[in-house]
Amino acid sequence: MIGTPMSDMCRHGGRRWAAESYRPVMEMIDVTAGVARQIAPGFTGAGVVGGEEAHLGVLRVEAGAEIPRHPAVADQALLVVAGRGEVSGGDGAWRPIEAGQAAIWRAGEPHTTRAIEDLTLVVLELPDLPIHPRAVRLP
Repeated sequence: MIGTPMSDMCRHGGRRWAAESYRPVMEMIDVTAGVARQIAPGFTGAGVVGGEEAHLGVLRVEAGAEIPRHPAVADQALLVVAGRGEVSGGDGAWRPIEAGQAAIWRAGEPHTTRAIEDLTLVVLELPDLPIHPRAVRLP
């Protein structure tokens, strides 16, 4: 990579890949409510990508609904794209969460989410999920 002009490289998280390493065919995935499956009353989900270790999906929780408490199968990041709700982790305390915020749970941690307003969420499950060094942590 030494000597490769920056214009020929992609940059992500401080790591660099030569432009030749990409797949030349973009794929589009439908994650609209019409293709989502019901997981619990008022709670639907649609997968985007997944494998043995990593999963990325879009969840929707209707106002007043709650995702049943369950243990995280892997480290999990939950990003609120739209709406407002509350999240709870292993200590059982409820904390407010809204669009632009994320909750991180570690593998095995019991957790739940409930919607005050309709919620649209992106969830990423990955073993040993690192928090970005420049992430702004909330109290």
